[in-house]
Amino acid sequence: MRKVKLEDLCSDIIDCPHTTPKWQTRGIPVIRNFNLHNRYINLDGSDISYVDEATYHQRIKRATPEPGDIVISREAPMGVVGLIPEGMKCCMGQRLVLLKVNRIKCNPVYLLHALTSEYVQTQIRRIDTRGSIVSNIDLDTLRELEIPIIDGQEEAADLLDSISRKIETNTKVIAELESLARTIYDYWFTQFDFPDEHGNPYRSSGGAMVHNEALHRDIPDEWSVAPANKLFSIDRGISYSGNDLSKEGTPMINLASFNTDGTYKAAGIKYFSGTVKETKYLHPNDLVMCVTQQTPIDQTGMTDVIAKTFLVPDVFNGEITMSMDVVRLSERCKGTRFLLNQMLARADYHRYASGYASGTKIKHLDAEGALSFPVVLPHDSVLIDRYAALSQAWFGQISNRLQENFRLTSLRDRLLPLLMNGQATIDK
Repeated sequence: MRKVKLEDLCSDIIDCPHTTPKWQTRGIPVIRNFNLHNRYINLDGSDISYVDEATYHQRIKRATPEPGDIVISREAPMGVVGLIPEGMKCCMGQRLVLLKVNRIKCNPVYLLHALTSEYVQTQIRRIDTRGSIVSNIDLDTLRELEIPIIDGQEEAADLLDSISRKIETNTKVIAELESLARTIYDYWFTQFDFPDEHGNPYRSSGGAMVHNEALHRDIPDEWSVAPANKLFSIDRGISYSGNDLSKEGTPMINLASFNTDGTYKAAGIKYFSGTVKETKYLHPNDLVMCVTQQTPIDQTGMTDVIAKTFLVPDVFNGEITMSMDVVRLSERCKGTRFLLNQMLARADYHRYASGYASGTKIKHLDAEGALSFPVVLPHDSVLIDRYAALSQAWFGQISNRLQENFRLTSLRDRLLPLLMNGQATIDK
């Protein structure tokens, strides 16, 4: 293995435009920090920003993303990377740097993985940002990063890429299952198009409807409305200090375990070394909510974790718990946690809930107040039970995919340093 400066592996290193354009709801997608996932670029979600053609041509004069280029974030979180795939027309957002890889000197896919290695990430974490409000990699420092270069880059890149692509495929399947759960929920519980008691094809909401003042809308006359906080009890997590954390112990879901889209983030798990009371243990399928946030409230909910919920995945071998920044929402009416999980994913409910967040630098959520919004439910529990059964089936598939991703990620992360140190080789 030899070590080469990043600038010597690139034909150009380009700082992306610093100005913020006027975002559009359609047009040409813009890569931003939160679009970098699993070493690839995801522009398939709902949290995508767009620019028009005129703005696009203005911005690409400085940085034109092309297949095989690497995008790296220069501000918090620093050092997150993504590879520009074939056929992607896009432009660069703020706080990103575009690496034009010299393919004669380095395989772009190998460089992508090398940038995520502990060796390189340690260099990034050591960057002195004293005096800066936001951690930031300047271009000169980025150019000086040492990259481990090995023989057999092509073979290493193919193997690492095949693992990453399987992780990405699983991630897309998980997203599809979550989307399906949202779609069915919307049909059955907001549009009131649902199967009849015999499971026959959907019936429309053309039956008797009555106006409900709490919801400011019409609902089926056989449905009722109740505040969510009457349907759920709130169980709070455990208090802890830095001394209670270790590399081993009881896995603890905390505010860092929540993605901004209301899904589980495995990388955020902490480990609690103290004693956990029986009442503070979590179980698969439990509904948890984040009640703390260290950034200002975003009324769109796109950058928030506060008031976001997810179902605890079935991916842990032993007991798990939750921190003081998380609460468990225990249902009083069987199956309703699956409905509440979908309700709080909606922007309108999130705006309502986030109105109960207060604090100066750190926001804390009044969970009881955040759950004071009205919930509409059928008198007959059959529809709730049916949706719960479907959700549990989808949940099982999601958990299986997450478990496989954990194993693949662990394999990839163990393999990369072995290849770099010469402790492992790949037959051609």
